Amino acid sequence: MKGHYILSVDSFVNAFSMLDTSKEILFKYTKSGNAVSDMDVLSEGDQFLVYKRNPVGSVNIMLEVTSNKRFKKIIEVADGTSLAGIQLAAKPEETDLVQVDESTFNVILKRMVNLKISEEDKRESSDLEQRITGGENVLLYGVPGVGKSHTIKQDYCDDSNRMERVVFHPDYTYSDFVGQILPKVVEGRLKYVFTPGPFTKLLKKAWDNPSKKFYLVVEEINRGNAPAIFGEIFQLLDRKEAGAHKYKESEYGESEYGITNFEVAAEVFGDEDREIRIPSNMWILATMNTADQNVFTLDTAFQRRWNMQHIRNDVMKAGHSFSKIEGSAIEWGAFASVINDMVVDVSVDLASSEDKRLGAYFVRLNELSAKKFPEKVLKYLWDDAFKMDKEAVFDEKFKSLEMVIETYEQSESDKLQAVLRMEVYKKMFDTMMAKRSEE
Repeated sequence: MKGHYILSVDSFVNAFSMLDTSKEILFKYTKSGNAVSDMDVLSEGDQFLVYKRNPVGSVNIMLEVTSNKRFKKIIEVADGTSLAGIQLAAKPEETDLVQVDESTFNVILKRMVNLKISEEDKRESSDLEQRITGGENVLLYGVPGVGKSHTIKQDYCDDSNRMERVVFHPDYTYSDFVGQILPKVVEGRLKYVFTPGPFTKLLKKAWDNPSKKFYLVVEEINRGNAPAIFGEIFQLLDRKEAGAHKYKESEYGESEYGITNFEVAAEVFGDEDREIRIPSNMWILATMNTADQNVFTLDTAFQRRWNMQHIRNDVMKAGHSFSKIEGSAIEWGAFASVINDMVVDVSVDLASSEDKRLGAYFVRLNELSAKKFPEKVLKYLWDDAFKMDKEAVFDEKFKSLEMVIETYEQSESDKLQAVLRMEVYKKMFDTMMAKRSEE
């Protein structure tokens, strides 16, 4: 039966490191003052893990006994793994040779091999599996409720295991996005460790899984200070593209320029000195409501690094466009179509007012109820879309939003007819009948 051992050596002994893998060596060692010329107890196939004593205290080499009682090096890693948590018959610090069972041997070996893969050969092992190319930065924009998030779900990804989703807001920071050093209790001691943010988490997933696509989704990108939140990550948004005619096809979608960030590099690659780039299998998707584009302005330098994708606002394609607004004969699609045409007409006099149009999914089916519709839609029209010209939509007798909502809720006849200008209501009715005839 094959034997398994841990051979302890002084940390300054480098004889094994000088030995090429698969080459054989014959050596002597001294134990308790007695020189041993050979090891009669050993047989072909026996395996050894070489433990370097303090101050190193790690296992980094595996040897195997050959047919002529020599040793052959099977594998070596740079730093090695500790024996923390491993129960042994004797302490390696005090005993040169400790026999262990096969399961214990394999636990230590697995630690050592995983260390080699994750910290030293990550790039090489990733290259063995072809990396998906074509990653890009896409900014989806349109009026509120047009379906930007739905487009991401439908056209890009709906797998939470391959996504990280964040929402920018005025208090959102670079530390929230990329990561920060926070206190953490490790093995009973308080330590300050780097805690990765969503960007770093997804970067690591994309790097470790080259054959899958990964998506970082930034909702409401202009409601936070995007250039400050991205920080030096801004530099990574330039991607290698086919049109440049100076990159390999296998690099299309990778960051054109790299940056230095010790914490992120250590988290992603296990090597703080490695340059960071967004891999070609990682997409960054962002959404922006054009109605909110002045909350935090996205400058030209920032916007040019994104592929802009306008989401068309086709209200009649919404699943509930032919559903009636509760308490009225008017359907949602006809209501929104007429209002949006009016918003565009008003934009001739009021710059950018076209951004105040109603998105196809500004309200959902359950929000067409008599209780929710006035609070969400009529309030928006009064306070925002037509705040400079309320009489364009509402009957001129209304002097406050409170009067509009109370009249709407209390009306026993057609509720919309009770609060809208008659010509507006009639236009909605005619539009509805015309749309029905097209079906």
